[in-house]
Amino acid sequence: MKETFGLINAKNAKPPNPKASPKDFQWPSQSDHDDKVAQKIAATLQELLPKRGWKHTDLARALYGGQGPYDSPKNVGATRRWVVGEHPIPNAQTAGYIAEVLGISMARLLEPEGKFVEFPEMIRGRSDSKRFPFDPKKKKKGGTKEKRAYVRRVPLEKEAEKAVAAVNGKHRDDSAWVLAIGLTPPDYKVASSPDFPGHDTMTITATLPHSRAMAILHILQHEAPEKAG
Repeated sequence: MKETFGLINAKNAKPPNPKASPKDFQWPSQSDHDDKVAQKIAATLQELLPKRGWKHTDLARALYGGQGPYDSPKNVGATRRWVVGEHPIPNAQTAGYIAEVLGISMARLLEPEGKFVEFPEMIRGRSDSKRFPFDPKKKKKGGTKEKRAYVRRVPLEKEAEKAVAAVNGKHRDDSAWVLAIGLTPPDYKVASSPDFPGHDTMTITATLPHSRAMAILHILQHEAPEKAG
């Protein structure tokens, strides 16, 4: 399996090298479980990651690398936790690597310029999460809708037949389909066009089964209407 490494787990990894913090600065202890500290770190990440065009998954890839044919980021659970202000916070060494990746000091991680957002837009809902439940009808401000396609993932190759049966069997849901092992579920965003009333801007990032891709292509193909007899 293809595998890449980040700053933290690289072979012969170097110590973190962030910008300098004030002389007497000390990174808070994980054992303190201080909610205010966790929220400061989260607010800083919520502020700085979007400026780079990143989500928490991109930070995970930079720190821990990726794996598989699509370089899926490793240890996403940790970066997700930091972005939403949950415990434990990163230890001093990991915080140093985070600061290095973002080009800031460790002290800056505790000095957000904006307020902590409890439900940041970069975190998508999950069916097994009480705090971030998946809501396909959720609307963002400005008339923008963003949701992730519902997909049944094949867990192992030997389970593929079983997974297909689950989709096409007694409880079939016509909106469900099987995604190959290692693929990230598609993301898409639809937003009202500010310049062309009655039109929307659509962005899709996806690797799809051929039949689905062709169906989308067919919809997008534009042909002039036939002239009446």
